[in-house]
Amino acid sequence: MVDSPSPERARTAFDDADYPAYTMGRAADMLGVTPDFLRSLDAAGLLTPDRSTGGHRRYSRTELTLAARVRELLDSDLTILTAACRIAQLERDLTTTRQHLAALDTPPRHTRRA
Repeated sequence: MVDSPSPERARTAFDDADYPAYTMGRAADMLGVTPDFLRSLDAAGLLTPDRSTGGHRRYSRTELTLAARVRELLDSDLTILTAACRIAQLERDLTTTRQHLAALDTPPRHTRRA
């Protein structure tokens, strides 16, 4: 839950992209979408907005950037096939990247001694 920030936190909240500063109505206005669109992203598990003490959703700039990207993709001429291909490629890239990272974290088997 989001409570009123302390004076110190309020000073740094302006620069914090993850600070939940935007109400659902304001966020929807900024993105040019309906509140239902934001609720659907929440239901899909893409966004996890904080909640005020009254239970109202509060969105951060980071979440709004992600929501704007989803809206942009939906507005483009993506077909389901194109979207599925993009997801498959990204999954393959992610697997490759994870393998490279694991290799960097693993010490070499053979080390030369001077």
